[in-house]
Amino acid sequence: MINLITQTLPRPEPIVVDGAVHPAEHFLDFKTFLSLRRMVGHQQKKSLIGRADFVKQLTLYLPDVAARIEDSDFGIVHLEVGTLRLATYEAVIRNDFATVRRHLFVIDEVFSRADKELYDAIRISYLEALFFGVTSAGHFEARCLLSQQMENVLKQSELRWSNVCN
Repeated sequence: MINLITQTLPRPEPIVVDGAVHPAEHFLDFKTFLSLRRMVGHQQKKSLIGRADFVKQLTLYLPDVAARIEDSDFGIVHLEVGTLRLATYEAVIRNDFATVRRHLFVIDEVFSRADKELYDAIRISYLEALFFGVTSAGHFEARCLLSQQMENVLKQSELRWSNVCN
């Protein structure tokens, strides 16, 4: 006789509520299950984007900015992101908010799926460098165009810096 090893899910300990013992499965309704399934599926579909992917996106969607990356800056993610920041800064100064929107759209698409290195470069060399301590009307208008995720990250950075300075 061959013993087959079967995999089973671990059985969680029963939960005691109001003195009655209930299996944990009773506390997971179908709506919660669907929400968890969507979340897991969404996370599995999203692959992380690194520096090379960022440069590809820049080349595809903002070729004028990609052309500004110098040979000595190529391969250094903070300098490559800084090139986009400088182009966005110049567009803000010119009040060219159509260009600012295009830049922010590309950076937001990358930011939401960035690996750690690229995420930090966007946070520091783009968001903080572009918006910290700047109070011009153009920068205020550009900041209003940020996605909620980028705005939240920028606010967290500002809060961190204000706590350090106080």
